[in-house]
Amino acid sequence: MKLGAALILSACLSASQAGALSCMRPNLAETFNRFQASDDIYNIAVGTLRITGKIPPYVEGKPRSVPAEFSGRFMGLNGLGKPQTRALTLKTHCVAHWCGGIPNDAGTEQLLFLRQSDNGPVLDLGACPEGNVSSVTQSRLDLLQSCLKRGKCSASDLQKMEQF
Repeated sequence: MKLGAALILSACLSASQAGALSCMRPNLAETFNRFQASDDIYNIAVGTLRITGKIPPYVEGKPRSVPAEFSGRFMGLNGLGKPQTRALTLKTHCVAHWCGGIPNDAGTEQLLFLRQSDNGPVLDLGACPEGNVSSVTQSRLDLLQSCLKRGKCSASDLQKMEQF
């Protein structure tokens, strides 16, 4: 009888885990290559975000758009440019009923990949981390600068990013 109860409990736990979203750890070099190959145009930015508008309430499975402000610098072929402040949109995306979250660490410097749109820069936030938001380290900046100059990250870069 105890074995039967244990099997039923095990089956219930397995079924609930099967419904969970499983995400892979992002790799910034892979992220760079994916965005570089995209039809969209992305900019690498280093700076802080500040929410400037009302955050819509969370509704399961429904994406949200939130007005925000970016203060920082954009990366170009010659390094990081001059500091600037720009309006942008934070846009969450969903996979089934899992949706990306709105960052709540305003004031923390971050490394971002911002998609250009007709309405200005957009920070896309997926249900799984996609590498478009990361903490800033000099190693990450140096590696992405090198990738930007070459137009892609190499296999060696992909391995290096696993260590950062």
